[in-house]
Amino acid sequence: MTIELDTTRIGSATAVDVPQGTVSIGRPGFRVAVAGDAVAQTFPIVVRRETLREAQHARSLLRSGTHDQARFTVALEIEVAIAPSAASARAAVAEAAPGEPETIRYVGTTHGLITLLRDVYAAEVADAVILVPLDGSATERHIREQVLPHFADVRHRVA
Repeated sequence: MTIELDTTRIGSATAVDVPQGTVSIGRPGFRVAVAGDAVAQTFPIVVRRETLREAQHARSLLRSGTHDQARFTVALEIEVAIAPSAASARAAVAEAAPGEPETIRYVGTTHGLITLLRDVYAAEVADAVILVPLDGSATERHIREQVLPHFADVRHRVA
């Protein structure tokens, strides 16, 4: 179920100032996992798409056929390389995973990845994300120490 929010105006004064847009009701809490973890294996549907728009469309189609939206999770797989600087991350990917990505790929800093993940949930691109480290243990360590703690509260919801 989607609720449209609008701004209510009385004369020229604003009575209720609510942001315009849509907010989904009945979404599962956002979850982030590393590929291979037990949590990642609990996601019933995992999509791999080349763009965020394609992933958002796939999620929308998959969720449209269910009656229990709050329990229906669509996870997006994202290939990741993070380092203290974006240049370091790019260099690591050039060595470890050259070529075209098989799904969405993020190469940059921890802060940038956290922002991307929040945007993925807010824009209803996915209900969960599985992070696939591209450069091995260095990125996996950064994810576990610096990214996963930001998303530990699975009750976090947009609405």
